[in-house]
Amino acid sequence: MKKRSLLIAFLVIVAGAYTGYKYLYKSHRNIEAETPSVNVEATQLVAMFTAGETQNILNKTIIVSGTITEMDVQSVILDDVVHCVFETFPKNLKQQDKVSIKGRCIGFDDLFEQAKLDQCSLTK
Repeated sequence: MKKRSLLIAFLVIVAGAYTGYKYLYKSHRNIEAETPSVNVEATQLVAMFTAGETQNILNKTIIVSGTITEMDVQSVILDDVVHCVFETFPKNLKQQDKVSIKGRCIGFDDLFEQAKLDQCSLTK
């Protein structure tokens, strides 16, 4: 009887460890393949954060449209209010281009008053 109890306890521990491993190390989201939940202009996105309407955009895939006002090695800033970080930076972008960018909204920077997107890709 004791061997049976030990065997059951061992199987429960192994099953729990396997479940925990699969939960912690699940595959990453493919933002580029996801359907966006919101399609907004850059200034509208900041207005949503200012108004506290974050439930539909925070950690969601969204499309943001705007004009590129600044560029960096891996990122662009749209209309001075949305900071977009790319996985692979598109080579054909220039300042003052009107673009639509798909990415995951990760929050709002109160200091710079900018919305932040990561895992971005160019949609148009």
